[in-house]
Amino acid sequence: MDLQSNLNKIKGNESFLERMKRLIPGYDGYVNRDNSRELDTILRNQLALKLESNKVKISNAVSNLTSAGRLFETANIDKIDKKNETAIAKFKSAARGYSGAFDVVKVKEEKLTQLYNFDESLLTNVENVCGLFGELENASKTGGNVQESVSKIGAVLDDLIQKFSDRESILSAL
Repeated sequence: MDLQSNLNKIKGNESFLERMKRLIPGYDGYVNRDNSRELDTILRNQLALKLESNKVKISNAVSNLTSAGRLFETANIDKIDKKNETAIAKFKSAARGYSGAFDVVKVKEEKLTQLYNFDESLLTNVENVCGLFGELENASKTGGNVQESVSKIGAVLDDLIQKFSDRESILSAL
C-alpha cells in the first residue's frame, strides 16, 4: 500500500478534535510529515523483522550440517550471518527524514514520500533474501550444495546493503 493511502487511513481514524486541529494553518502538513516518518519507520522495522527470521534458518542450516558430519561446510555461513545482521542494523537505524522547526534545510513531504517508496521497493529484495536463506536451510537438510547457496545469499545481501546505502543520497539531495 502506498504512503498516501496509509496517510488517508490514519486521517480517517482521527477524532473530531484531531480533525479540527488540522484546520490550523500549517498544522496539517506538520502532522502529515510526522505520520509519514512514522509509517516509514514501521515499514523499515517490518523489513528488519523479516531479515531477523533468517536467524532461525541459519541456525537450522548449521545444525543440519553439523549433524550430517559436514562441519567444514559451515565456514562461510558466519559471513552471511554478519551481513544479515548489518542489513538489519541499517534498516533499524536509518534516518527518519526529520527536520526541526528551526533547521535551515527542511525535509518536504515529497522527500518523505520518496523515502517511503524507496523503502517499500526494498520489500522484494528482502523477500528474495529470505527465500535464499530457505534454500540454504533445505540444502543443508537434503545434502545439496550449501556453498552455492551461501555465495548467492552473500551477493544478494551485498546488493541489498548497497541499495539501502543509496537511501542516504535521497536525504542529502535536498
